[in-house]
Amino acid sequence: MEERCILLADSWKTFTDQDSVIELKPEELEYEMLTIPPKVTGQIQPLDVLCFRMYKGCFKKIFDFVFLHDLPVQVHHRDAILRLHSLLYQQFQSPRFENLIAEVWHKSGYTDERFMYVNPAKFMFDKLKGSCLHENCRDIVRLVCGWCKARLCFHHFYGAHHFCTIYLP
Repeated sequence: MEERCILLADSWKTFTDQDSVIELKPEELEYEMLTIPPKVTGQIQPLDVLCFRMYKGCFKKIFDFVFLHDLPVQVHHRDAILRLHSLLYQQFQSPRFENLIAEVWHKSGYTDERFMYVNPAKFMFDKLKGSCLHENCRDIVRLVCGWCKARLCFHHFYGAHHFCTIYLP
């Protein structure tokens, strides 16, 4: 962090507790705390405006596929939910999607600067044709990796835990 910053806090009571903020902040940091009014978080909290909506959409798309195809994944079990969140969060960390975070500040009304961004859901789920990239796998492609652009079936993304960090522009 810079020496001076703005802390944009939700109106939830725990977040507006000044004593807690003072206790946790670095001593040399100067800050101004702004609180988002109740009932407008979804309109002006940056991540709620764009990122979380896309993330939840991707999560739902994958789990809907599991339900529709009656796959042997216990979608209500904690380990299945955590595994999918881990894989999906890692996909959203791809440099391909980095301007998404910058654009949320504009969409929330905090900056005038716009950023061109790649929509993760469109990149990962649109134009899915052909078979999985893995040798001898004939399963239908379910998503494209945001890092390496690998075309993956559900098994090779979720079951084999495709945790990629090789970026191919």
